[in-house]
Amino acid sequence: MPRRTLRAAAAAIGAGALVVPFLMATAGAAPNATAKSTLAGTVPTWATRAHQAGTPDSSATVTFRAVLPLRSAAAAERFGYAVSDPSSAQYQHTVTSAQFNARFGPTGASVQSVASYLRKEGFTVRSAAPGNRWVEASGTVSAVNKAFSTTLRTYRYKGHTLRSPSVPAAVPQSLRSSIMTITGLDQGASLLRPGGVRQAPATKTAAPDASAPAPSECSSYWDQHEQTVPPAYAGKTQYPTYTCGYIGDQLQSAYGTKSALIHGHDGHGVTVGIIDAYGSPTMLSDLTTYSAQVGLPAPKPGQYKQKLFTPFNLQTECGGEAGWNGEQTLDVESVHSMAPGANIFYFGAKNCDTGIDDALNYALQQDKVDLISNSYGFAGEDIPAGEINAEHSLFVQAAAEGIGLYYSSGDRGDEAGATGVTQPDYPASDPMVTAVGGTALAIDAGGNRLFETGWGTALDRVDKSTYEGYLDPLPGAFYFGAGGGVSTLFRQPKYQKRVVPDALSKAYGKKAMRTVPDVSAVADPYTGFLVGQTEGGVYGNYAIGGTSLACPVVAGIHAVASQGRKHRIGFANPALYRLAGSRAVYDVNGSRMPIGVTNPSGSYLVTLDRDSSLRTTGGYDLVTGIGSPNGQNYLNRLSKAAK
Repeated sequence: MPRRTLRAAAAAIGAGALVVPFLMATAGAAPNATAKSTLAGTVPTWATRAHQAGTPDSSATVTFRAVLPLRSAAAAERFGYAVSDPSSAQYQHTVTSAQFNARFGPTGASVQSVASYLRKEGFTVRSAAPGNRWVEASGTVSAVNKAFSTTLRTYRYKGHTLRSPSVPAAVPQSLRSSIMTITGLDQGASLLRPGGVRQAPATKTAAPDASAPAPSECSSYWDQHEQTVPPAYAGKTQYPTYTCGYIGDQLQSAYGTKSALIHGHDGHGVTVGIIDAYGSPTMLSDLTTYSAQVGLPAPKPGQYKQKLFTPFNLQTECGGEAGWNGEQTLDVESVHSMAPGANIFYFGAKNCDTGIDDALNYALQQDKVDLISNSYGFAGEDIPAGEINAEHSLFVQAAAEGIGLYYSSGDRGDEAGATGVTQPDYPASDPMVTAVGGTALAIDAGGNRLFETGWGTALDRVDKSTYEGYLDPLPGAFYFGAGGGVSTLFRQPKYQKRVVPDALSKAYGKKAMRTVPDVSAVADPYTGFLVGQTEGGVYGNYAIGGTSLACPVVAGIHAVASQGRKHRIGFANPALYRLAGSRAVYDVNGSRMPIGVTNPSGSYLVTLDRDSSLRTTGGYDLVTGIGSPNGQNYLNRLSKAAK
């Protein structure tokens, strides 16, 4: 996931309210052809003079979007919350995409006025996005500078050369009520990355060392195999080897959903959407091979569908297809493992920039999915406010339609190591999505959950010169862990009140803020998940973790809970927080004594539940939220509201 610095002056806003208020033109005011209105939130914080690298070619082509605001945006948001809240009289009285667009969507007249202006300024205008959400156009750098009264420059940031406006874009006052923001002028969105974390590789020595321990094996379940390492906690020298990767049967047993699946409650009739960039050409064949390999039902004809937005582009900026194909494989196979009867609809964006928004908007406008798993995100909340407004309006529509959105909370803890300040990741911090945190999960030979604690990995390598100690004082350095924290953008939503301790939500002052995550599941790659993927023409297996695993695991469990309901569960948080503290949720506590695992060669020791500055505690915490799913109680309680 990309690493960014925190916005210096982030406006605290009400739960679900937009970061930058819509500035509507005064009704009846005479248009001024020359006066312009600034679009706040169109310059990212990294676009500073200190980072300037140059000026793009004035004839270079820029593709951007004029994003249109919802009509009665505040009312649309209230509606989205109301249909998601079990205590509301409007609960589950959701609308179709057509109904939402007719009531709240931008009008065709607004699209025409915006498109007309852009053509007048010399831009090539494409058709409006479904639902009239934005108008895409392209033109030269010089045309952009003139039309939006800004100057595009290039900046060096995090090893990338990125384009951005140097001052906020502006549009004619006569169009201000029709344009929420302009996106695509800066290239920061291309820093978005998939999650997914593999185990650390073993370090190699030039030649075998007689003092090294004999090789062991990875474990199919907790503590199946052990390895000798130098004395660690309380002088202990024998530690479990990390897992080879759990499979669906083990996770179903550990989370207590296996009985439901045996009795036919396997998610059939429910469609789980998955969004990533690009698309693996072997996804369906890999899923079929993998299912046979691990004892899952083979996907039936039509059970897996995909929509690829081609041609794929920005591959250099997005890190290439390989990583995203691995993310897709993880997401699809873990959803199928938890809900083998559910339909899966994969949306492969054309890139990791505006293509992600295209894919999400398409999914919302088609009325073909019940919930969507999204295993990607930005590091922290340092996203231009205009872009957050644009995405948030899509989240509002999803809630209104009863489509639950699930986002991984991140894989680098509090983000202080990457951004310099502690903060949650976006979009997980948006109050209208369900943020999924991560755990380390120990499953015994019988499929039972031995323990579950927060995902946070500290790693210390063995001193190979003697094999008698470690290179650093235990537990070593923070390696990776579940993202979480307190938002600087969004105030505490109603559903978190009386569940999230004030000591957390009011960390920045008197006002309670949105905290992340909401719920959690297995994520630690040392207690990770086995996937099967074709790479370089060869099918093989590897273990992987990250909240990119936890997110589709929770989505799969929620698909099982959704089966047979007259209405979708929809945006789950208002119902989910009602389970806090009950037997429906496994309260993930921090480990009292250090828990260690090692690799088969014994070259390092991993200490679990060491997540940067974040701490796993009883009750709600910033690593695991309210906890993890706890069997049939969880399924029943989540599903029991109006059917």
